[in-house]
Amino acid sequence: MSNPAEFVKACVDGKVWLFCPECQESKNFNDVEHIDSEGHPSYWGTEPWWHDTRIFKCRDCETVQRSTLHLQE
Repeated sequence: MSNPAEFVKACVDGKVWLFCPECQESKNFNDVEHIDSEGHPSYWGTEPWWHDTRIFKCRDCETVQRSTLHLQE
């Protein structure tokens, strides 16, 4: 998924997920409070968003977590 528009469409379609280790559950990208993202220090390819670590607040357990992105095929 090297096209940024495909990434945005996957987010809008609810196909991008994060994992909350506190809840031990996957959380939809659209259902969490996004705080920040950390770029992967050694990735310089055309799909940087898939290699970032997202920092988010889980609305269920109210904790701040880190997760990579996961795509629902």
